[in-house]
Amino acid sequence: MSTCSILDRLAALDTSTVSDALDFLHLKGATYGLRPLWDCPKIVGRASTVKVGHKTDSVATPHPFTPVIDAITTDDRVLVISSGLEGVSCWGDIISNASKAKGIRGTVIDGWCRDINGSQEAGYPVYGRDVTMISGRSRLVQLASGTPVQMRGVTVREDDYVIADICGTVFIPADRIEEVLDLGERIDRRETLMVQDVRAGKPVSEVMHDAKFEAIHKETLSLAAAATAAHSKQKVKSASAQDQELVRLFAGLDSPAVSDALDKLGIPGQAFGIMPLTDYNKITVGPAFTVRYVPATDPPGSVGDFIDDVAAGDVVVIDNGGRTDCTVWGDIMTQYAGLRGIAGTVIDGVCRDVNLAINEQYPLFSAGRWMRTGKDRVQVGGVNEAIGVGKVHVRPRDIVVADANGVVIVPRNRVREVAQVARNIEESEAAIREMTSNGSTIAEARKTLGYHTLQRRG
Repeated sequence: MSTCSILDRLAALDTSTVSDALDFLHLKGATYGLRPLWDCPKIVGRASTVKVGHKTDSVATPHPFTPVIDAITTDDRVLVISSGLEGVSCWGDIISNASKAKGIRGTVIDGWCRDINGSQEAGYPVYGRDVTMISGRSRLVQLASGTPVQMRGVTVREDDYVIADICGTVFIPADRIEEVLDLGERIDRRETLMVQDVRAGKPVSEVMHDAKFEAIHKETLSLAAAATAAHSKQKVKSASAQDQELVRLFAGLDSPAVSDALDKLGIPGQAFGIMPLTDYNKITVGPAFTVRYVPATDPPGSVGDFIDDVAAGDVVVIDNGGRTDCTVWGDIMTQYAGLRGIAGTVIDGVCRDVNLAINEQYPLFSAGRWMRTGKDRVQVGGVNEAIGVGKVHVRPRDIVVADANGVVIVPRNRVREVAQVARNIEESEAAIREMTSNGSTIAEARKTLGYHTLQRRG
């Protein structure tokens, strides 16, 4: 098979699917932490490897990567750079423009990048650990090229295949690419049928129950027939009158206002490290439906059946112990939750298949994103019990307030008090803004309205 057709087939998949295929074949390739450093497109290509290291002398040397870039003569390459120094840039906008001119498809760095706006303006994809302003000049030197390199614990060889998208970066050994593609395409077809099932109204517990990798080996005719069969929509639990009343108390209040009220009342409720998937314009408020995950047993237990018991308007709050090595939420759960009117999901852990959640504006808050499945790695350990999320104690039916700023949890027995204090603080801050708009200094406005005591306990 030609390299071009292989790359076309790989480009039709996403990192989550490829990661699943690698899992099934017991191959390492999925990495954590190598993410897009601007809103760049997916990249798919073959690795040109470079290893850098700390420069220990003052001898003038060529800029790292320039010999590799100059030597490239095909349009299928992705630069794969290892061993970057903490906080020191391996890459910048000039080298991005040079790579773009050479037809290189993108760069993946186990390290840092700077001048990221310049790479974005050039339309050159850069994936890495983070951005910095510190130059690598006189700090970094190229040690080798075309040799095996380590990328977040994965060995990558020259000419291995690379796929990187919004969920992260995956490397595929060149000698196993056709196996991975064949299996990845079968996984993709099967999950497409599962999504069709969900959209047709089939309970997700039935859809996910047969979602074992072994089922991929079965004939697809029966699966296709099942996917096209008509399924009656399941009755969705309605929110209770009391839940609706408590949610209404937070109308017009955002997470910073509620956070300030919690501080004033001495209530710990800010979920540390749990951030929105994107900058949501709306504020999500709802009672917590709590879920606790544990490491999988042998044989493994269920992973998503609980969702059929979640009421419309609830926020699913998942305690996966802060694990970042496997996910507990993907596109099938997102699709089904949206159909059932679930308000949103909060995860002390990572999620995957994020494009669907972003495109459909489904509120999803987590400690990060990664493509590796949680199937056979974790299972549901309990529902509707006290859990911990982002260092906060969460009880079933506590009220969750989440937006672009983060997530706060309000104990159900303190909801009315917290909402009233939050509203008082909001009114005082609005008055300060009005006074400054009318000519007062900020010091005068703050003193008049007691700004420095608004969030102070007592």
